Amino acid sequence: MATEELATHFSRARAGLQSVLSRLRKAAPQSARETLVAALCDGLRSIPVPLVGGFLARLAEDSLKPEHKGPDLEDILRVIEEMEASDKQFGEGLRRLGVDVEELQGDLAAIRDTQVGAEFRLARVTVEHRWPALDHRIGALLVNRGGGLVVMDEVHLDVEGWTALTRANLSVPAAPLAVIRLKATLDTTTPSYPLFALNGEGPHQFAQGLGAEKLEIDLDSRNNARYRLRLRLSYYDERADLQREFSWPAVGEPPFELDFPWAPGWGRDMELLDASGVLADTEARLEAFARWLERDGDPGELQAIGISEYQASPGFIRDGFVRMVEARIASHPQASTTLRALVARLEAAAAART
Repeated sequence: MATEELATHFSRARAGLQSVLSRLRKAAPQSARETLVAALCDGLRSIPVPLVGGFLARLAEDSLKPEHKGPDLEDILRVIEEMEASDKQFGEGLRRLGVDVEELQGDLAAIRDTQVGAEFRLARVTVEHRWPALDHRIGALLVNRGGGLVVMDEVHLDVEGWTALTRANLSVPAAPLAVIRLKATLDTTTPSYPLFALNGEGPHQFAQGLGAEKLEIDLDSRNNARYRLRLRLSYYDERADLQREFSWPAVGEPPFELDFPWAPGWGRDMELLDASGVLADTEARLEAFARWLERDGDPGELQAIGISEYQASPGFIRDGFVRMVEARIASHPQASTTLRALVARLEAAAAART
């Protein structure tokens, strides 16, 4: 989408914003704060540009929650009022409130290019592999480009199979971890996850031509496994008066896969599948690392062991790695005598290689 087309979207959104604020200013003297915020959010959602109004409304609603971490309502309103002035200030205001405007441009292009007549679908689906530093993330746009109103009741995540992973991830953090607030936790005994119900989400409405919303699902796992997964979205089609659903990937296509190896250095507590196999593989790799330290090995050999060069170099990260081996690997109830003894060997080798 060209920059000029994005500016056109901003102009439409700004006109809608001006109308919303004009009505609120007239009602303000006679209305309670809660009533004004509700009216503001309803008005923002009516802005005729998908994603923009919904984002601003959610931001305002979240500012009233006790646990909110973002800007206060007064700060949000101040920025929104400044966004009335021009399309340039509208875009700058979105950035100040946390919108990635370049990503928004791509999202709006995807909505525009969605084939008219497909009433409800996912667009721009992405699967980000971020484990173990963060949870894996599925991202998408929910789009209604057909007639009538769609009410999405639920998003199901179905597990179509899993395989135990016996190779642990032995990396440790090189920087502080980001905070993840909403997620679903998988395990190998649960075949399906109703994600709206698990996260306290009510139904979402998508009006004709305007309905669009970002969907982000963060996933971790109680078990070390490779999962084969499929999303299944249940919704009510008002025009046809029917309950419908669709899947991604589509039925008949292979499911997508996500790996969750045991990653003890990242504080990922797991109920290990095939624990003996996991610990045997880990013991062999830690023995190889001890030998590497003892002979002052070449850094190029570390990749085969599955240990990053930064955590093998002298310093607090390597010292923390050895402490992690002692606290989270060698202390496992099924750890062998050899694995427990490796701690002292690693400490001695590390101390000699400073």
